[in-house]
Amino acid sequence: MKKILRRLIGYTNLLFAILLVLSSLSPNMSPERFWGPSFMGLAYPYILVINIFFMGFWILRKKRELIISFLAILVGWHTLVENISLHPGALFHRAQFENLSRGERISERQMKIISYNVRAFDRYHWTDNPAAREEIIDLLRKDDPDILCLQEYYCTESGKFRYEDIYAAFERTPYRHIEYIISNSQARYGIAIFSHYPIIASGRVELNSSLSVCSYADIKIFEDTLRIYNMHLQSVRLNRQHYRFIDSLKFRYDNQQMEEIKDISYRLRDAFIKRAAQADLIADHIEGSPHPVIVCGDFNDTPVSYTYHRIRGDLLDAFSESGWGMGRTYNGKFPSYRIDYILFGDTFEAMHFRRNKVKLSDHFPVTGYLKFKEKELLGEQIRGWVQKTGPS
Repeated sequence: MKKILRRLIGYTNLLFAILLVLSSLSPNMSPERFWGPSFMGLAYPYILVINIFFMGFWILRKKRELIISFLAILVGWHTLVENISLHPGALFHRAQFENLSRGERISERQMKIISYNVRAFDRYHWTDNPAAREEIIDLLRKDDPDILCLQEYYCTESGKFRYEDIYAAFERTPYRHIEYIISNSQARYGIAIFSHYPIIASGRVELNSSLSVCSYADIKIFEDTLRIYNMHLQSVRLNRQHYRFIDSLKFRYDNQQMEEIKDISYRLRDAFIKRAAQADLIADHIEGSPHPVIVCGDFNDTPVSYTYHRIRGDLLDAFSESGWGMGRTYNGKFPSYRIDYILFGDTFEAMHFRRNKVKLSDHFPVTGYLKFKEKELLGEQIRGWVQKTGPS
């Protein structure tokens, strides 16, 4: 009986090991050609935990079957390090970076970049916090980034969300490029790039979508020009009914529940496919950039996805390079993953990455501290910037 049970557990372990390998490889296939593996990628964290459990089980019993999950994890090691980052500096040297003034950052050749999906500054009271808008703006103003990328940016001509009030609050980042996907006499909605440094050119990557958007701004900093991309890609677009269903999910296998599950699955599938097409367009645009690039935004997809891998290409991930933990950035119930990113090219190195767990939106803001590698950017020009900017 023990032998049969051990064999059954071993076969189950083998199944989950195979699933882990498949989920690790899923980002290599575009959902436009075959969307099934994308669901595997979405399940990766859970499959990983199950394999770690199996490893622990076999280790405690000193059985050689532990090699099954060990090999599966090893095969997908690159995927593991994209999901989990364990840089001690993110914990022990946090104050060293976060307390730097802008003048000190300039002297150190550093930039502080924040990317944040502000969910329309809580225009529709999702948080039940009447002061959410003011708290979001105050948080960003006090954080004083050099470059600020906002998704689901919302403003109006008059009233509580006046664009002039937002501009005044962000006076330390006076240069801006805003792409609206909705603009009428009542409101404007889109994405925004704010910069402390001059924006000398800007544009938009056409995504063939009315609700997804990607823009860029060429920023003059010292003697160099950087291209900053900001994007908000295709959402799954779950409504309140879907979230209520997920909250109360008990598997009854009745017709109503199966219809809900099918509807959510179809929405996920459609979002995977649309984001893949968007990722292809953005990746091609990034490859053609004449300047070093920094990519920010809400990808609405996990690190185990075609979208993330296609856009990242040869770029580095600020979280993977200098963060800690699993870096979950979505503050909602489904999917609760890391979907907000700061990526950069080899012109820079990541010094520090922070996720601020403030519950003012359905996303957490992420902050990356990047440092120029090239020594050519030093010299009289940097000292001139320090004198102009002052010690604050």
